[in-house]
Amino acid sequence: MYVENKEIWITGMGIVSALGTDPNACFTQLHSAISPLRPLLLHESIHSEHYIGGAVPLSDTEIRQSTNTHHHAYNRTTLLALIASQQALDSAGIEDSTRDIISVNATTVGGMPLTEKYFDAIITGKYQVNTDFMNEMDCGSVSRVIRRQHNLNRMHFMISTACSSGSNAIMFGARLIQAGKSSIVLAGGSDSISKFVLNGFLSLKNVDKNMCRPFDRDRFGLNLGEGSAYLVLEEKKHAQKRHKTPLAILSGYGNINENFHITGSSPDGQGAMNAMNLAMQKAALSPEQIDFIHTHGTSTLDNDLAESIAIKSIFGSSIRFGSSKSYTGHTLAASGCISSVLTIGMMQKGFIFPTLGFLNPIEETGMKPVSKVQENVHLKHCLVNSFGFGGNNTSLIFSKPD
Repeated sequence: MYVENKEIWITGMGIVSALGTDPNACFTQLHSAISPLRPLLLHESIHSEHYIGGAVPLSDTEIRQSTNTHHHAYNRTTLLALIASQQALDSAGIEDSTRDIISVNATTVGGMPLTEKYFDAIITGKYQVNTDFMNEMDCGSVSRVIRRQHNLNRMHFMISTACSSGSNAIMFGARLIQAGKSSIVLAGGSDSISKFVLNGFLSLKNVDKNMCRPFDRDRFGLNLGEGSAYLVLEEKKHAQKRHKTPLAILSGYGNINENFHITGSSPDGQGAMNAMNLAMQKAALSPEQIDFIHTHGTSTLDNDLAESIAIKSIFGSSIRFGSSKSYTGHTLAASGCISSVLTIGMMQKGFIFPTLGFLNPIEETGMKPVSKVQENVHLKHCLVNSFGFGGNNTSLIFSKPD
């Protein structure tokens, strides 16, 4: 039975990104207002030394050691997901004996880095494809490994809706709880940097060699990033029985597919407006009650213009908003989950991070993101945007517990 008014608590969270390898490290680096973006030297590509990005400062070997994982066929996307998901389960106090949990995972890259690693050897016949390798190539491998490694004994899902994937995983997890399918869901996303993705965005001519400048008049393009973040979603009564208190409440969500263009948003911001309005409607909140918007804010010409038009149309010019892409890079399917964890951290610690690189507002809207750290801020309701290729737009609202 679907029950709309079930309150969804966030009882655990985990994150690994360019900012750091756990939540506190990420919050501290974000608060410092210093970008960790660096040349992508760990990633093999003729472009690596010429472009900066948000690489996780851990090798695959180091991740295997930290997660006690010795399966060498696991791809980097999966390894990053293992770190963040384990942190989330530990944060929520989920013991092995209580892992009657559904998992909802998200990725766009999946095992592509592993495919790239062995492609030439396979073509030349120097490497014989085995079952382990084949099982790790597709996007669904992340979901299978998360379920197996964490001893989760319920359904597991994989969502791949481009850059809104992670937020859609969170939304779908909440809907599963409201539908009575589970009282607790592990939801998150993961993506790693690959040559194919870097070359693909370069072909669109929207990658900046320097640090990206979200919502700036002279922005040129994005910086790619990698990482993973997971949340434990739990029905309120179930969490109370476990004597848990919420880190935050998922009070609203909205998704719409505007189907405008395969790689772009509608220039009038209509898709973004619809997603944000649906989320506020679900949360029973008015625009005046939103304290901060953690934007998609990729620093591309089209996204930032359309998103700022949408924000101004609903909230006016005085709303506080910002983008963390100049700290993490654009982490694709993981971006919505990473933004969600960073937003919850800000709400807990009472600060707002500055959008780095911003100097001059976009002329068409005049909208100015927060550009200096704001301290001792009370954030009751925060909205998180994630907009994907194909026009799949998702907005989430997190509320601070009373």
